[in-house]
Amino acid sequence: MSLVEKPPHVDEERMRHITAEALAAAARVVDLRAHLDSRTGVAPVRDPLRWAAQVADTPRAGEVLAEAEKLLDQPVDFLDPTHGRSGLYGFHYLYWANPLVQGYALTRDRRYAERFAAILDDWYRDRDQVRGEWPGLDVVWYTLGVASRSQVLMAALHTLGHELRERTWHRLVATLLGGARWLAEEHDTFRHGNWQLAGCAVLAEIAAFLPEFAEAAAWAAVARARLHEHLVLDVYADGGHYERSPSYHLMCLAALQNAALRDDSLRVHPRLRAMHDWLLAMTTPGGVIPPFNDSHLAHVAEPLLRGWHLYGDPAYLAVARRHLPPERIAETLAWLEPRDLPATSPEPVPGPSVVLPQSKFAVLRTGGHHGVVNCGPYIEHELESHSHHAALDLVIWGHGAPLAWEAGGPDSYDDPRYQSWYRATRAHNTIRAGERDVGEDHDARIETQVLLPECDLLVAAHPGWGVPHRRSVLLLRDDPVYWVVGDDYQGGPYEWRLGALAPWTGDPATGLHQEVGPGLLVLPVGLPAAVRTDTGPTRVPDGAGGPTPATLHGLTLHYPAGRTRHVLVPYAVHRPEVTLSQGGDHVLRVAHSRGVDLLGPTSLVRLRAGRLRAAAAWAGEAIRHDGRHLVRGGADTLGLSIVGRRWTVTVDVAGRHHVWVAAQGRTRLDGVPINPAVTDGGSRITLPAAGRWTVEIDCEGDV
Repeated sequence: MSLVEKPPHVDEERMRHITAEALAAAARVVDLRAHLDSRTGVAPVRDPLRWAAQVADTPRAGEVLAEAEKLLDQPVDFLDPTHGRSGLYGFHYLYWANPLVQGYALTRDRRYAERFAAILDDWYRDRDQVRGEWPGLDVVWYTLGVASRSQVLMAALHTLGHELRERTWHRLVATLLGGARWLAEEHDTFRHGNWQLAGCAVLAEIAAFLPEFAEAAAWAAVARARLHEHLVLDVYADGGHYERSPSYHLMCLAALQNAALRDDSLRVHPRLRAMHDWLLAMTTPGGVIPPFNDSHLAHVAEPLLRGWHLYGDPAYLAVARRHLPPERIAETLAWLEPRDLPATSPEPVPGPSVVLPQSKFAVLRTGGHHGVVNCGPYIEHELESHSHHAALDLVIWGHGAPLAWEAGGPDSYDDPRYQSWYRATRAHNTIRAGERDVGEDHDARIETQVLLPECDLLVAAHPGWGVPHRRSVLLLRDDPVYWVVGDDYQGGPYEWRLGALAPWTGDPATGLHQEVGPGLLVLPVGLPAAVRTDTGPTRVPDGAGGPTPATLHGLTLHYPAGRTRHVLVPYAVHRPEVTLSQGGDHVLRVAHSRGVDLLGPTSLVRLRAGRLRAAAAWAGEAIRHDGRHLVRGGADTLGLSIVGRRWTVTVDVAGRHHVWVAAQGRTRLDGVPINPAVTDGGSRITLPAAGRWTVEIDCEGDV
């Protein structure tokens, strides 16, 4: 553990205990309270009064008022250690008191204001006595505590501040002043991680909300400098957040969105826009991002809706409308300044497969099938890393459900299984060598990436076990969709792990699977030495998209050192009939109801009713079948699809190139009619420059 946050250095007079005289001296106005109680046009970024005006007389208003009523007589103990080691810190954020502020905004019922005031007075009385269990980390005076609590207090001051007694009002405003001073001094230089980013976003908001303080301009300058630095150094060029945990990505995105509403220099920064596009790339058809590292179930609809509010991008709104009911959309937007909502928007269009090169996730997908491979490094943190002990782990979504899933992060870091289960290698869909976890040096090097209309392939390797582990993940598109996962580990015996949401049945010879789908049929290419199953906790999206507890059913196959391959076939209800056999030249024959696929080390061929339907080759190989070349030319990757008499060839090349296709007829290159040279009974086509090219040939006669 490396604790970068400095130990508490709270100046008693400037931060912790600010007198009425000192508070008045810090302001530019003579009577600060009278000024704040009467001013107009200044509100928190998330304005409870604006929200209340929109949701009054809706079911959501009733839910909030019920929560507020519970708080009226609920005992509060700010020193109670049973909150838990981490829970005690979160309790002092005061987020749980927000229903009282919102309830007052809805009703103007003084009971809610009085109860909030009593809670604040109790907190103020106890804050100097509370002691946390994290070494060197003060419960009250640390970044997330100061920032999170300040958001609650700004909302309260704006909404019900005029109802507070003088003493309570002074404590609230003095806490905001002291917190802003602390955040500005604590974050006088850049450091990585979600703490500083979130803290400086709130510092910017305090400066904009309380410009009456003489120091507000200095606070704003510190916050703006740090946030721009985070967009450069803490947001990868592909839009992912530095810590590579989807939950923390959403936390940082929300902070930056809030700040960008007040600072156009942040809004137009390309990496803030990229953070939204990263969500589009990573999101499953269920509207969630798989829970890699310390992530909970990360739902993207509301963040993308707020992104639409910032940018007006219809793709963001389309995803929000797919996964949120209209009343939820209305409530989310009610917190923000008005923006006209289009009456309709197009259905969201799934993006193509993509390798995110800086945040290091590979997204392989087709139709409703979505897989993500985690290829990235272990990332440090100010307290404890949010990275898990896993590398090249694969998560799969298909047929409307998670099919290969992982534990993700716990509800609380106080969970006793946090280290032994959630972070451990055994809770992830990868290999494990021995009884230990993979080492922190597990940043994978991507060796091959093939993204073609016919298939996707990723090959990557990492040194985290001391001896390299190399994994290949092949996705075959369409008719049928399935995955082939290859592993090569020469360092000794290892376990191959996959987690599903229903118990495993069957056997390795004919396939391991779930009784009823949606599920995965797992077919090992070669029998394992042993098979074991286990269970552990996870969370999955419920019918409304919310997280619900579930059991992760782990399948572990034991192998000696060497290479293994597993075919993973998604199914909707009943497991399909699929058989495997090995041919010469390391070709795997996969037979299924639609035909036969031949998978070689650097190629594939798909046959339907004995006729070639699709093929692909990579690593400079040609496409061959039945003893003849179909496409050749030494290109980086080649794809071939045949529908009727039309041949469609996809070619990736590093420069000007020539490709030969065993077909003749009307030819188009990227849609442009051309007249290729006829040679060796086929067409020789010139590709004028580096990039991806598509050749279409409507064949004449038999080929």
